[in-house]
Amino acid sequence: MTALSQLPAWLPELTQHWAAEEGVQAVFLTGSFARGDANEFSDLDVQLLVVDGSSVSGHTTYHEGLLLSVDRSELSHRERALTDPDTALWNLVALQTGLPLHDPAGVFAVLQAKARALEWATLAPEAHRQAARRIAGSAEELHKIMGGLNAGDAGKVAYAALGLTFALGQAALLSTGTLIPTENRWLTLARDAWPDPVWHESFSCLAGLGTDSPEARGRAALTTYARAVALAQWPQDSGPEQRDYAVAQEAASRGAAFLSRVVP
Repeated sequence: MTALSQLPAWLPELTQHWAAEEGVQAVFLTGSFARGDANEFSDLDVQLLVVDGSSVSGHTTYHEGLLLSVDRSELSHRERALTDPDTALWNLVALQTGLPLHDPAGVFAVLQAKARALEWATLAPEAHRQAARRIAGSAEELHKIMGGLNAGDAGKVAYAALGLTFALGQAALLSTGTLIPTENRWLTLARDAWPDPVWHESFSCLAGLGTDSPEARGRAALTTYARAVALAQWPQDSGPEQRDYAVAQEAASRGAAFLSRVVP
């Protein structure tokens, strides 16, 4: 089924209403309706590009039985997907596959053309730096997990595992340049980002993709962290990035030592 054939009949009327708002430069669709794979549970994602300095906001409502999500963002914010790796992961596919509804001056068309032409290699150096910072920055969660495992506190382990899941998963996506077409696939994309069997198995457990206990997820978190440290490309120059690497290495070492005590 094509994207256009799935669109509700009332959308053109609402598009005219959005287009008449002050500061709106373009209106376009993203998400499952833009890609043409919407189902009965999908929401309709409408994006409004507004001039810098205009009011930005987002809201979700129901319209004639369909969940409708409307987001207003400045053009400069959307353009960050062309220069910032973290923003690119979440937004490039949306810009590349977006479906224009109102674009009289071709503002969205220009942005989409740039998004489609972007080569990840231009973002890779900064992406590796961001991945390294995320790994090093999650050392605290690793310590919380060890403390929770040591005290038999399943709640503490489970809570810290949530933070570690996102931090390490995002690091894997940044390190490999794996774009996110929909947040529904974030966990599996992160799991499969590095073709490393130990990473795959431990991250699956950490993320709760199986039926493992909080204790098992906590142990998996320690292994997942160590694999992320080993697989990421760390900057070799001195400065904050080098300190991040030292922190991450030390945290991974402590996690490995902890596992050697609690796992036969």
